[in-house]
Formats: sequence, C-alpha cells, structure tokens
Amino acid sequence: MKIVEYEAKKGISRSNLPELDYAVNPYSGCQHRCLYCFAINFTSVPEARENWGKVVYVKTNIVKLLKREINGMRRGTVGISTITDPYQPAEAIYRLTGSAVELLAKNGFRVTIQTKSPLARRDMEIFKRYRNSLDLGVTITTLDRKKALIIEPQTPSPQERARLLMELKEEKIPAWIFLGPIIREFNDNYENLDGIFSLASMTGSRVIYDFYSQYDGSKELMMREFPGYVSGEAFHGDRSWQSGVTKLIENMAGEYSVKCNSQADEWVASKTQAGQSFL
Repeated sequence: MKIVEYEAKKGISRSNLPELDYAVNPYSGCQHRCLYCFAINFTSVPEARENWGKVVYVKTNIVKLLKREINGMRRGTVGISTITDPYQPAEAIYRLTGSAVELLAKNGFRVTIQTKSPLARRDMEIFKRYRNSLDLGVTITTLDRKKALIIEPQTPSPQERARLLMELKEEKIPAWIFLGPIIREFNDNYENLDGIFSLASMTGSRVIYDFYSQYDGSKELMMREFPGYVSGEAFHGDRSWQSGVTKLIENMAGEYSVKCNSQADEWVASKTQAGQSFL
C-alpha cells in the first residue's frame, strides 16, 4: 500500500447528489479495493484511480481548509465521504474524518457518513455529542464472509460491521444500512436479503438499497477478478429482474417493520428526516 500525503486546494465542494448539499472527502483512493465501486471513475488523482486499492492520497490540510471555507457558507447537509471510505485504514493514522465531522457539526451543518469499517467507533463520542445533527450508514452487500471477500477483498468482515450497527443502536446514534450494490445472481437471493433485513430490524436501522451500475473502472476490475457477473448492461439493467428484487425487498421491509427506500428515492427520505431532526 502506497500512502501519499499532499495539500489539497479545496476542502468542501458542492455535491451532485440530490440528498446532499456538500461533500467532503479526506482521501483520494480507497484501501478497501471494492471491485464494484463507482468511485474509481470519479477519483480525481490518476495514480489512485489507476491503482485502485493500492494507492491512497491523504489531504493532510483538509481540516485547515474547512475552517476557512465554511465561514459565511450556507448551512446544509454534508456527505462524508462520497467517493472514498472515510474510515479506511489510513484514518487510523491521520484522524481527519473525526476532526472534519466535529468541525462541521459544531458549526451547524448536518453530517451524513457512510463506511464499511468499525474504525468509526473510535469517534463514537463525537457521534454521541452531535447525534441530532448526524447519521452514520454502514454498507453491507452480503453477510456471507466468503462472498464479501470476492467483491470487497480488503474490507472488514460483514460481522464486524454488524457489531458496529449494534453499538450505534446502544448509543442511540441514527444509523442506516446501505444494501448495495445488488449484483444479479450474487447477492439478490432471498437468504441474503433476509439476513440483512433481520439485522436492520435488530439494530433499528433504515435500509437504502441500490443496484449495480457498470462504470468503466469497476467493469474492468469485475471482468478480470469476478468473471460472469458483468454480462453487459442489459444483464444488470433488466427492468423485470430489478422489479422482482424490489418487490422482494419491499415485502421484507414490511415483514420486519424496517424503513426502506431505494438510493434513487433517498433525496426525498433524507430531506424529510433532516426537517424532522431540526424541528
């Protein structure tokens, strides 16, 4: 693993995601090396993009930049991180994510975090202090450790992530599960989905689900290391298949009394929740 420290020119940027106003990414590249990750295509540092999972650039001055940039900025919802995992192993050394989250929450921003790492528990005191201004999502594509290792070769196990969700519940931190990407004939079966909704019910977590999209960067990795699951756009874009999986998900959400929505509808859910949080 190659770690490169550098000084970024900007700390916070406008987000193109409808549920977010801003994005903060302390790192470029990600040590988790998930084969399906759309972020490969959107990572601005060529070396990190072209050596996915092997090179990470660290924005060592990001907190300093944020302190300056948020002055006079309209308050809104900030996504941490949108094209990298904020609690990848490098965070154990640099502690940029926790500092950024605390700075933003303390200054009136709503913060939403998404990770695959139980390293997030190190910032539990920050989460507790600002629980009314933040939420934390944990990505779980499958609870089958062997399957997870195929598509997420350098991530903490699904069981470790499940334990993090239990701890978030105990501390009354708003939490959600990102069920995605759903890959056809891999993690779209009843057993896999039922396990995740059972976990969501036990932890009081909302579920956001999304289907796999074949961006060029991820498609190349998937074809090379996970053959058989990228058989053209139609294979994953089949509306009949997606409709069937969506119906199964919606039925499970009802059976387990779990709040659930697709990533496409997240902007509606997130704006509603943010409004309720500040009433």
